[in-house]
Amino acid sequence: MKYVKIVFWSFLLSVVFSLNLQAAEPGVQVRKGPTDIVNGIALADEDITVSNEFYKIAFAVGTTPPWGVPHGSIVDSALFVDGEWTDNRTALIDFLPHGWSAWPSESQRTRIVEQSPDRVVIQITRDYDANIELITTYTVTSGSNILDVSTRMTNRGEKTYEDLLAGYSLCTLSGYMFGPWGTVERGYDQVAEEWFGDYVLGYDEHFAMAVHYPGFTDFAWGTGWRDLYRKQTLAPGDTVDLAAWIQFEDIGGTAKVMRHNLALNEKPFGTVSGVVQTTEGNAVAEPVVIFEKATPEARDMLFAWTVGENGAYEIALEEGEYAVHAVAKGYSLTAKQRITVSPGENTLLDFNDINKGGEVVLSVVDKKTQQPVDARIEVVEGPEILVEYVGARTFFTELDNPGLAGFQLAQGEYTLSVSNGAGFTAREEMINLSVVSEGRHELVQAVEQLIDLSGSGWYAADLHHHSDILDGVTPPNYLVRSQLAGGLDIVFVSDHDSIANNEQIAEMARSRSVPFISGIEVSPNWGHINVLPIPLDGRDVSIDPGITAGEIFARARELDALVIVAHPYITYGYFHSAERDMVPGGWDADFDLIEINGAISTKDNHKALQRTWEFWNNQEKYYLAGGSDVHDVWRYRSGNARTIARVDGDFTLEKYYQALKQGNSYVSFGPLVYPEHAFGQTIHVPASGFDLGFKTVSVHGVDKVTVVTEGSRFNDDGEIEGFAFQKNYDGVDEQYVSVPLTPKKNTWYALIIEDGQGNWAMSNPIWVNAL
Repeated sequence: MKYVKIVFWSFLLSVVFSLNLQAAEPGVQVRKGPTDIVNGIALADEDITVSNEFYKIAFAVGTTPPWGVPHGSIVDSALFVDGEWTDNRTALIDFLPHGWSAWPSESQRTRIVEQSPDRVVIQITRDYDANIELITTYTVTSGSNILDVSTRMTNRGEKTYEDLLAGYSLCTLSGYMFGPWGTVERGYDQVAEEWFGDYVLGYDEHFAMAVHYPGFTDFAWGTGWRDLYRKQTLAPGDTVDLAAWIQFEDIGGTAKVMRHNLALNEKPFGTVSGVVQTTEGNAVAEPVVIFEKATPEARDMLFAWTVGENGAYEIALEEGEYAVHAVAKGYSLTAKQRITVSPGENTLLDFNDINKGGEVVLSVVDKKTQQPVDARIEVVEGPEILVEYVGARTFFTELDNPGLAGFQLAQGEYTLSVSNGAGFTAREEMINLSVVSEGRHELVQAVEQLIDLSGSGWYAADLHHHSDILDGVTPPNYLVRSQLAGGLDIVFVSDHDSIANNEQIAEMARSRSVPFISGIEVSPNWGHINVLPIPLDGRDVSIDPGITAGEIFARARELDALVIVAHPYITYGYFHSAERDMVPGGWDADFDLIEINGAISTKDNHKALQRTWEFWNNQEKYYLAGGSDVHDVWRYRSGNARTIARVDGDFTLEKYYQALKQGNSYVSFGPLVYPEHAFGQTIHVPASGFDLGFKTVSVHGVDKVTVVTEGSRFNDDGEIEGFAFQKNYDGVDEQYVSVPLTPKKNTWYALIIEDGQGNWAMSNPIWVNAL
């Protein structure tokens, strides 16, 4: 009788629970007008939202898509997870005709070509450079979590387009990204190897979103986005069809994505299954089983992972050898086991050595004053959990409790780095730590500040930094924590075409009595422009990325703001596009600063620096600014490139802006410099010449000093030629340098300083009038 009662009440509770769960409306639904996706941006009357039982997607028909992409993009998506719809998970899903280079488009048309409860077909017709017709077709089918996509490219012009990077972009709003397997570094213009995986994934603990694009040849990726391309050459009259599949899953693993990819590629596969238990024999509720596979260079890399239930798991994998281990949130990694997967066979693999992790409580203080300091803490050595939502490797001290950090680590031996202003004003401090299961480890670490930069009247800011708007993944709280841990004197944010987080960040900076600069990165597809400061007084401060360069600059002037050309020579850089006549309205010279960017290649930064020197050769007074372009503070350091400006007397933001405008500043990746003649200053020099004097310091040692001038340039190896002075200093901590110079005409001189780790500082010029 007791058993019957238990069964009855269990049944009743399950019925009540199921009634409380929201069920996704059956069939395919179409909604015209503002999307119902929470936090979606497709809010125009012309926009279209399509949904089935698994996902929703919203097309920007009237809404302007981000980054200057033409109308017709998918700008919002949601997934049906645990009985309810998620909020928006997508910044952009779209076909790109030629990567992230400028996309000249004269016409866009979106129409519903088929609509029934079983299937809806949306067709987007656009052009590229007026000559190439692009027809992208999206098919949403009832009962399927796959969005079928196909684009037909037809060259209707009279010229041949060579090496177009045609493919699909996935930009997520939250979580993490993976793939294509085989890649290790972010960046553009990357060429795929034959053995690479052919899908990319955005994921978090409760969702996964994949783009399958078999046969891709090239790729690019950064924080929050992944692109896969097939290189195409289209002669007049040529047509090519390019198909892709977008997959939506309600769990943060690759098992279902992998199975669909195997089916697409018609690959034979085997399965691996088993159970994950603690050392006490208890099943782990949601184990994450991780599979690594060796590259041709014999490097094990994360290949796939599956999330189990009540200890049990299963995954389909292509044949091959794998290194496998299991983990779960709050638990340590098991020992690795090696297996071979054979087609058509199941391999049983159990784990029974998983333990709970330990708690770390770390207090960070200034070595001299013993006062709490903000810090970044990173795992340098120790167990690495490859699925990022399971276990982090980077932590920050708290905003409201400076100097205090609490976090969990898996059981094992660790080396942690603790830093404030690392590489600029201090060195990293190292902690060796043995974490035991369910232990509490309380530590105190002192950080020694070797250089007092602001005490000498120089102030540092990272003038290109993102929060969690669009492809950024850093919440405002962590942006402030990361910038303070970087030893920056000013907090700054510049999100893509948005100031939604600026006021919140301003309030957080005020709570710590730190100055704040409100910025925005205006982001058309032909070039990104950072504008600062952006007022937060309630007036309309919007800047339309769809207008011309001249109009964007003019709008910035209306706001009394400075204009920075961001990453000028990447594929969507202003200088890159201008040199190819791809800027709407043509070239406009009304900007102030040229960016040296901490997230792009050295080669592209050298191009920007070389172009700036050419401006100086013509006595055109554009100056340098530096910013990290960090979107994800856990992966990349805030302030890795920074703008250091001179402010005399008491600090004010107005004085800082004036120093930027006048060039009394420099960009640094580490070394610091104190000039006797102010950067940006004009000095009058007698025929006998003058001595260019300055002191330079570096926590990593000063390795080389170069004085550049007219005629200086980078050669193909990235070395400077035509310099006025160059000398090695073999890693001294501090060096006073005096360079005798005898200019024969009006000219300029600037400094390049390299530290012992290869980091540079690049100064603005000292202008010289030769008498």
